[in-house]
Amino acid sequence: MSEPQTAIKGDPTSSSHDDPALKGWQIALLGLMLALGFLARLVDLKDAPLDFHSTRQLRSAIIARAAYLRLSPDASPALRQEAMDLANLEIYEPPILEQIVGATYALAGSEQVWIARIYNALFWMLGGLAVFLIGRRTGKFPVILASLAFYCFLPFSIIASRSFQPDPWMVMWTLWTAYAALRWCESPTWKWAVIAGLLGGFTILVKAFAGFYVAGIMIAAVLMTERLPALLRNRQVWAMAALTLAPTAVYYLLFNAQRSSNFLSFWMVSLSGLVLTTNFYADWLAMIKGLMGLPALLAAVLGLTIAERRTRGLLLGFWAGYAAFGLAMPYQYTTHEYYHLALIPLVTLSVIPLLQAGYELLLKQGLFWRAMAVGAVLFAAFYGFWVARSVLVVNDYSNEPASWRRVGDAIPQGSRFIALTADYGMRLRYYGWRNENASWPSQGDLKLFSIAGHDNPDDYEKYFQDMTAGNDYFLVTAFGELDAQPQLREILERYSVLVDGNGFKIYDLRESTSS
Repeated sequence: MSEPQTAIKGDPTSSSHDDPALKGWQIALLGLMLALGFLARLVDLKDAPLDFHSTRQLRSAIIARAAYLRLSPDASPALRQEAMDLANLEIYEPPILEQIVGATYALAGSEQVWIARIYNALFWMLGGLAVFLIGRRTGKFPVILASLAFYCFLPFSIIASRSFQPDPWMVMWTLWTAYAALRWCESPTWKWAVIAGLLGGFTILVKAFAGFYVAGIMIAAVLMTERLPALLRNRQVWAMAALTLAPTAVYYLLFNAQRSSNFLSFWMVSLSGLVLTTNFYADWLAMIKGLMGLPALLAAVLGLTIAERRTRGLLLGFWAGYAAFGLAMPYQYTTHEYYHLALIPLVTLSVIPLLQAGYELLLKQGLFWRAMAVGAVLFAAFYGFWVARSVLVVNDYSNEPASWRRVGDAIPQGSRFIALTADYGMRLRYYGWRNENASWPSQGDLKLFSIAGHDNPDDYEKYFQDMTAGNDYFLVTAFGELDAQPQLREILERYSVLVDGNGFKIYDLRESTSS
């Protein structure tokens, strides 16, 4: 069988690449950059996980709590079972990170949800190390360090990368997969083929949507290394493909096939028509503008055009994965910021060639202008950190846990209830230890159902009766949503109020006040 003997066809720089050793001061500066980036993510460490997409964070916290109580010998069987029942949630991906956090709770002797922030902050910095190693193929050390400041201190990066969800971890694994694929391009040996395949397989297992990035990166790496006819005879390529696809195929097709099918049917198929609208692309750009600014995107595109061929090919595959992800999941791409987390390292790497060109011009300038350039980078990094810190500190969620415990205590034990509440009931489930029987849709949900082709109910009375059938109570904590649905308010006013608390109201569906 044919094995590749050279790296990139037609590329005079295609010999295997050995990284030159870093000098002591370079290692110290890189370590300092990553350490400061890690510490920036520990601001307001112990506040409740409600600072960024609380629904997603609380979901992970609920699963981690159940994992902890399963391992805790001091937990009562009743409490352990209750936690496991509350953690019986729809499965999106294998809860690997949640299990790790739960096990760490057990080692620490108590549930401390901020431990998850430390984990993801650490993972993000390890991803930054991969960014540095990839960037060394294109830019000099000062250039990579300046670009890495964007990865470390962009406000969106600081706030999102520490959140308790698998996405920051997924980005880290994606970056190390990209690094391994690049090393395979430079030296196509079995060692790097196996490493790239294993890393790619675990990345997709962590979160299936990483498959878009991994596929783009792997396809680009393969096409840069071997001509198309020879690919079919290359055992290393087949091994990488098998190692990459096997873990996810086993998990989703054998153990989670039905839920995976339902998820894809609704979120991908039903909403696919959005890609045919101009609003989708305008909203996509608006999302990027809000997260990092369009100048950063423009700089990345310009940098891509002048990148070294090998790195440019890999980045093009990465960009293709990002674009394919957006086209496959159009609704989430315009509503969920964390779906764009991988864009941060993608822009970081793509802008390096542009910064390198500027750096070469800067070397021709005097010391004053060089110092000014360094000062500008330091100021930008500090400003990004300060903006993120201000956002995190100004939002104080310390009163939320006790408030939701009061809501949970107010609901009679053993009863069934429907809820119009925040985060699809996750705050009540986590802090109040209560699980609603059904969740009343918000205005956003109704709009989503309409986009997916599900018409709003014609007979609102019948819809209410169907939704509340078998429930004893109707809990309302989202009063803004109640005001936006006057028909619902009118119906609920026909029932007696069991509890009218501070920030919540419980209607008794068993007692109607209407004649």
